Amino acid sequence: MTRLPANHPKQEKIHNDFRKIRTGDSGERIIGNELNSLSEDYHVLHDLRLCHEGSRFFQIDYLIISKNYCLIIEVKNFTGMLNFDRTYHQLIQTKDGHEQAFLDPLIQVEVQKTRLNKWLAVHNFPPLPIETLVANANPNTIIRTTPGFTPILKKITGKEMLISKILALRERYSSQHLTQRQHNKLSKTILEKNTPYYPDILQLYQVDEKDLLKSVQCPDCSALQMQYYWGKWSCRHCSYISKDAHIQTLRDYALLINSAITNKQARQFLQVDSIDIMQRLLSAMELPYSGKRRNRVYNLDGLLQK
Repeated sequence: MTRLPANHPKQEKIHNDFRKIRTGDSGERIIGNELNSLSEDYHVLHDLRLCHEGSRFFQIDYLIISKNYCLIIEVKNFTGMLNFDRTYHQLIQTKDGHEQAFLDPLIQVEVQKTRLNKWLAVHNFPPLPIETLVANANPNTIIRTTPGFTPILKKITGKEMLISKILALRERYSSQHLTQRQHNKLSKTILEKNTPYYPDILQLYQVDEKDLLKSVQCPDCSALQMQYYWGKWSCRHCSYISKDAHIQTLRDYALLINSAITNKQARQFLQVDSIDIMQRLLSAMELPYSGKRRNRVYNLDGLLQK
């Protein structure tokens, strides 16, 4: 959003997508905080994307693995009133007098369960009981369902009852299906096979690289108006001074364009004229690189992990 002009035709879609992602991420953090109280008998894995049937993937918000069973948790962060419509298999949200229909998360988790069962078999793990839950992070949400289908509410929980439901499953599944070694191996294998989704953002939104606004962004006022002199970045808009404002701008480049960058490309994106100044900035960051002198290519992957 900050790298596109305010009147760019894709700004509205990007803003709406960002709002949805931020809401979902907030919900997952809330549920994750609740799960932190579980004992070491449970391995809690977050934000998984596993391959199945060749090149297809399925995603799981939280997977809890014990020696006795697995639990898939689909996280939602809805407000207002939720009606789980069992006639049309929809989730209908009513908020501020407006209704909106969503895919039924109860069906989502059942699909995930089927795919996880197949994944376990393909990777030679013994069959495990797999339970599913839909956890809504907002404590003020009202949850209802079609008359006659109230038993499905056992599959839906708020954050307050989440741990109680998990502990109740321990009573139901008292038989051990995994040894300690298998338990550890399963968690390790899932993490090794996890394939995070890193889309080409420009391609995803059909944005031309030429549309991106360049220059270093001010950490204080967010203006793209910083200039480098005497070893510091100075914002022309608010006069804020920074020694390392260029690092976030290089992260932007890595996320939006490429995780490999040359001195020339860095100068163009950061709007720095001097080859020597850019050389010093990149060298001081101790980035991995290949090539020599003018042909040197720096790897920015490490910036994305900080």
